[in-house]
Amino acid sequence: MGDPAGIGGEVALKSLRSICRNSIPVLIGDIKPVNYLSKYLFKDKVFNFKCFKQGRPGDIEFIDLGLIDSVRFGIIDAKYGNASYQYIIEALKLIFSGDVSAIVTCPINKTSIRSAGIPFMGHTELLAHFGGVKDYIMMMVNRSMRVSLVTIHIPLKDVPDSLNVDNIFTCISVTCRSMTGYFNIKKPRIKVCGLNPHAGEQGIMGSEEIMIHEAISRARSLNIDVEGPFPADTLFHKVDCDAYIAMYHDQGLIPVKTTGFEKTVNITLGLPFIRTSPGHGTGYNIAGKGTADPSGLIEAYRVAEKMIT
Repeated sequence: MGDPAGIGGEVALKSLRSICRNSIPVLIGDIKPVNYLSKYLFKDKVFNFKCFKQGRPGDIEFIDLGLIDSVRFGIIDAKYGNASYQYIIEALKLIFSGDVSAIVTCPINKTSIRSAGIPFMGHTELLAHFGGVKDYIMMMVNRSMRVSLVTIHIPLKDVPDSLNVDNIFTCISVTCRSMTGYFNIKKPRIKVCGLNPHAGEQGIMGSEEIMIHEAISRARSLNIDVEGPFPADTLFHKVDCDAYIAMYHDQGLIPVKTTGFEKTVNITLGLPFIRTSPGHGTGYNIAGKGTADPSGLIEAYRVAEKMIT
């Protein structure tokens, strides 16, 4: 359900009739704010939830953690951060017990999470921790392109020192392996961004491209079809590969969200389970108003179903 104060509950309810055709969705959250949303925002719809493990194809199951009685939308609050965290923990219990096939997360608020004393920057880092993996990758996808990120939620000033041959190579190799395992692409073609303008212009604008070259050479030695580094300002103009590698957050997310914001999906690669999420945030400015677009969540669910099969 994500942050109770955000649009997660709303887009979940709006999505349910679209996503319960080929699998049984299990919504984890708090029933009282969901009932509020159902009553005041969806007067023409009736949501008949089933208890966990009692649904059949076409049904919707609900797990009520009973943490939130009422909610003030668009508000940063530690109790909402704690609830968001507990929803994720419950989902992890189900995935590790084999009771569900994938996790689809609605957006959380990083400030609320941190104010609750939870030491993670976001979903990606949290899930990687409990998944017991260090080599995990954030990939943003839409129906036009896939982009993996070498660095994620760090300040831009820290990016150059955070890059090294190992983590660039890891991003390339995990991306390649996931393209084959989840998307049935037998020989993925991958292109890599440079860090600096014009990919460094042969060292005139920076030397980080040297390590990018070395990571690419290492990947090629393992028969991975990868090229680069290319100037990022022109690389995304024509989509002619299966996946791109970006050095930092905005370098990769700008082209993906510009070409397909409503249907952008966040996938965490390298986990021992499937996890997807809509590419948007908590939408505090529109939370509780009934205007949130569920397209991102519907697409995230569709991608998770595709990855399962």
